[in-house]
Amino acid sequence: MFDYQNGDFDIQKKHINDEGEYVITAGTSNNGILGQSNVEAKIINKNTITIDMFGNSFYRQFRYKMVTHARVFALLPKFTMSKKQGLYIVNSLKFLTSKFGYENMCSWNKIKEEKIKLPTKDGKIDFIFMKTLISELEEERISELSAYLKVSRLDSYKLSDEE
Repeated sequence: MFDYQNGDFDIQKKHINDEGEYVITAGTSNNGILGQSNVEAKIINKNTITIDMFGNSFYRQFRYKMVTHARVFALLPKFTMSKKQGLYIVNSLKFLTSKFGYENMCSWNKIKEEKIKLPTKDGKIDFIFMKTLISELEEERISELSAYLKVSRLDSYKLSDEE
């Protein structure tokens, strides 16, 4: 289902300047986004998935660069992957965090033969089901948040230009 790609330049914190593409590193803080940099490095296309050395996976709906020192790699789909399909697949990869860590770092070679469970229909991956399920979950969460904001009287707030 996927090919992979690594970064080609070891982007460091000193290269982060809030310009250019986002830079992806290992970890879950800020979904693995270190910041932005315009340092010259390989740019990975949007609508891909990153996996770090700990097995953390994130769907990326934007173009980005990757550090090389944190052993992050990108999964490039061999199909057109929508955001909702990407989110579904990332959730199916969550088991990787229980298999990998400092002592056993995740890599493409270690996971390329891994099997993930995806919904099927008529013997083919059911991408429509993935999209529908994620849409339903999003609607449910938004509805719950709206109800909470209304009950707590936070639903009619105004933000200033500074906020």
